[in-house]
Amino acid sequence: MSPAPERLIVRLPNWVGDVVMATPTLLSLRQGLPRCEITLMGKASARLLLEGLDVCDTFLPFDRHGQQSGTLSFLKVASALRRQRYDTGLILPNSPSSALLFALGGIKRRIGYNRHGRGALLTHPVPVKREKGRFIPVPMIKYYLNLVEALGVTPVTEHPRLAVSPEDQAWAAELWKSLGISEGQPVVCVTPGAAFGPSKQWPPPYFSQVADRLRSELGARVLFLPGPAEEPLMREIARTCVTPPEFLSPEQTPLNRLKAIIARCNLLLTNDTGPRHIAVALDRPVVVLMGPTDPRYTAMALEKTVVLRKDVPCGPCMLKKCPKDHACMRQLTPDEVFRACQESFFQ
Repeated sequence: MSPAPERLIVRLPNWVGDVVMATPTLLSLRQGLPRCEITLMGKASARLLLEGLDVCDTFLPFDRHGQQSGTLSFLKVASALRRQRYDTGLILPNSPSSALLFALGGIKRRIGYNRHGRGALLTHPVPVKREKGRFIPVPMIKYYLNLVEALGVTPVTEHPRLAVSPEDQAWAAELWKSLGISEGQPVVCVTPGAAFGPSKQWPPPYFSQVADRLRSELGARVLFLPGPAEEPLMREIARTCVTPPEFLSPEQTPLNRLKAIIARCNLLLTNDTGPRHIAVALDRPVVVLMGPTDPRYTAMALEKTVVLRKDVPCGPCMLKKCPKDHACMRQLTPDEVFRACQESFFQ
């Protein structure tokens, strides 16, 4: 694309996992446009997640469903963008509102996928692969990198990357000491929830069984990391554990510290949710329990990842709440999950 952007703004995805899977795109932009001023726009939590990566000059907090919700706030943000005079906007989310915001913000070149009827809001709409009129899922890493190529930038990596600050590394080391974790003792971190919805959650009693076996049979320390509003889920897990589970509250684990914890553990056991991708970006082993999600969206950078899933007639449904018997998750037994942890990472 000519001329090369001088002031580029990138609208980040909303979900934690998607932001992580967009890091190859952000790294490619930084390297491919060394003289361009790059602004990232997204949730404040994304700033913590990306902290330590040299991917932007400015971060602009924006939460369409938070502080900037409502038409008046939306228009105020658009007005602020107009004053900044960005010449190019790269829109990673698929929503019509993200394209509308950049159009109202006077951004001259607007690049994004031509989906959900928003093509007229883009100056450079990028087509998606379809078969018989239906969208074909592709790995999100590649999905975002295709937009970089539309901008005329060559991708420099296909592997997600995150950084942990020295301060957060020191905090995690002190946490290990405070928990009495001995040198060489394996630590398994467990993220039992899923912000997307309950359809992605493995049954709590199953987590309890695996945690007890990891402790009793492998001598591992098991540290649960529930997310916001997941205290009831943690209480349910605790009720069925033989040994009371160790866990950190969400207030103790903002994303910068969550990165430090995951970087230090020996294994992450998780539903198909954001921390999975953090572990991949930090080169940590991870066992993923996948239910309603189409695996094609995350079929890249799996070198240290074991994905456990069941093919069921109703899946992958991509629904937030299962309308049936949740067979895709209930058929994943605690025994096979324990074996995956043991055979892959504790031989």
